[in-house]
Amino acid sequence: MAFSKDGLIGLLGPYHWRLDGEAYVYGFQSDQRHGNPNGVIHGGALTAFADTLTGHLIEHACGRKCATIALDSRFIAAGKVGAWVEGRARLRKLTKTLAFLDVDLTAEGELIMTTQCVYRVFSLDAAHGRGDA
Repeated sequence: MAFSKDGLIGLLGPYHWRLDGEAYVYGFQSDQRHGNPNGVIHGGALTAFADTLTGHLIEHACGRKCATIALDSRFIAAGKVGAWVEGRARLRKLTKTLAFLDVDLTAEGELIMTTQCVYRVFSLDAAHGRGDA
């Protein structure tokens, strides 16, 4: 399934997702827009993808909106422009107001980035514009 084509996601995507058993798997086809001067996928494109997929996972896991607090990324290897990039996230812990996740990104099956994320999870009322966050 494709993500919305609005906003930044529309400029960087399209991003896709599917269910693999109970796990969400995300992906995008990299192209020249995602490249840096070294001919590999730009770290900013990978980080934006990781941020988008983890937010999506949280919203599907608990039905609530969220906002990024921290994304700590490590670039393990370079992904060539033109590679299919795939992301898998694991929800490590979910509290009333926080979510903690780990993400692995691969390009053509090779690990290229790992990320640890912390998100603020909003109450149902705040997510719909009512009450405190």
